[in-house]
Order: sequence, then structure tokens, then C-alpha cells
Amino acid sequence: MSTKLKLDDLNKGNIWTVSESELNHMLQQGKKDESFADYETHYMNIINSVFDVVYFSRSDEERLAQLESQNYDIFSIPEEGDINAIAIRKRQINRINDLTLENISYMQPEAVLKLIEENMGTGWQGLSLAIQDIIESAFYVDCSVLPAAAMHRAGGIIDRRKADGYLALEVARGNWIEGIFIKPKPKIEKIHFSSPSMSDKAGRDMDEEDNDDEMDDDDMEEEDDNLNSRDDIDQDDDDEMDEKDPNFEDLENIDAADFEETEEEE
Repeated sequence: MSTKLKLDDLNKGNIWTVSESELNHMLQQGKKDESFADYETHYMNIINSVFDVVYFSRSDEERLAQLESQNYDIFSIPEEGDINAIAIRKRQINRINDLTLENISYMQPEAVLKLIEENMGTGWQGLSLAIQDIIESAFYVDCSVLPAAAMHRAGGIIDRRKADGYLALEVARGNWIEGIFIKPKPKIEKIHFSSPSMSDKAGRDMDEEDNDDEMDDDDMEEEDDNLNSRDDIDQDDDDEMDEKDPNFEDLENIDAADFEETEEEE
């Protein structure tokens, strides 16, 4: 049986969507890739979080019977030494504590309510906060404790929740009932961040250096313009002062003899 997923596509979330026969097909196809040995440990770490995988020889009839009795699916594989078969068993989520952030998204609401119902009658309020958080990561959850008559009243909470698409579980609390209502949250595709390549980063750095150099040249030209402008302003100020006081003379143009003649006249 073929699957759209390949070994390279597997993660600890989507591995829950794979069946035993699909996993066997993926492994057999993956082994044909020359890079399989380099990444086998990575693949098996993901697979082993959900599946039990055993390689063995079909000639070992006792081992074969044991694996079949433990609900493994048995598949023939290309012979490698004495190994010519693989046994695969997907772990079942049988207890409320088997729920994780990875597998809860692939659970049906009926299955989640069944786990809650079989959890020693604790209902929703008796679950640990950690398990509640896991369930609420994938489902909308509402819990109400009411007298039986109020819970089952026509047009009451059960009818309203069902009309909103919730599934209901009732847990007896003496003459009262704990109503647990859940429905799946819309699945949102996660956006994976892709870090820029080294070449892209290097290219950006070079562009930034070029921009810095251009800015430095522009800054120097602007500074020269500012200096020239200040010189012009100072010259204009001197001319303006001479026009306001026409009797003022530059001391450098006054002859020392003029001072002597003035003293003799006195």
C-alpha cells in the first residue's frame, strides 16, 4: 500500500496518521536511497514514538506466532542475512494519559470523550490541568454541572451545545450531571520559518557595505558644501558690517605715520 508521505516527511505529529502497511512501504522504499543509513537513527526515533518495529526470520516459527498473538502486522522484506520479515504494531491510545500534544490533533472527538468516560469517573473536572491543556489545544471544551432535570430540559444546554456542533458526554454526580461538550478546533497550517542561506546573507552584507560607502561619500560632499556655505555667510556678514559703518577701516590699511602726524599736531 502506498502513501503520499515519505520518510523525509515524517515528524512526531503526522506519524500518527500512518498505518502499519504504509510504514512498511515507506521503510522499504527508503532503504533504496543511498542516504538511508545516514538518517536511519533519525527516522527510527520518530517511528518508535508511535510504532513497535521488530525484524526477524520467518523460519523462527515460535517468534512469528508470538508476534502475531501480540497483534503485530507481519510483512515480508528483502532478505538480509537471516532477516526476511518485519513486524509492525501501532500503539493504541487506550488511556487518557496517553494523550500528547503530538497525537491529540489526530484524535476524533468521540475517541476523546470515550477516554474521559473510561478514566475512573473523574469527568472533565477531575483531569489534571496538563491533560486539559492538551485536549484544549485541539478542541473547544465546555463543562457544566446541573441537576438532571435542568440538563435535559428541552432547549436547554444539551440541545444548544449539540446545535453548535458539540458532542456531549454525561457523567453522573448523584442527582446532578456533569455535562462535557467538545468539538474540534479548526486546524491551522503552521508556517515554518526558513533561515536565509549563507550566500544570501553574504550578499546582503556586501550590499550594506556598498550603501555605507555611498553614504560616506555623500556625507563628505555634504560636509564640504556646509563649510563653503559657512564661509560665504561669514563673508556676507563682514560686508554687511562695512556697509552699516562706512567710516570703519581695516587696521591693516592704516599707516603708522598717520598716528605720528596726529601726535605732532596735538
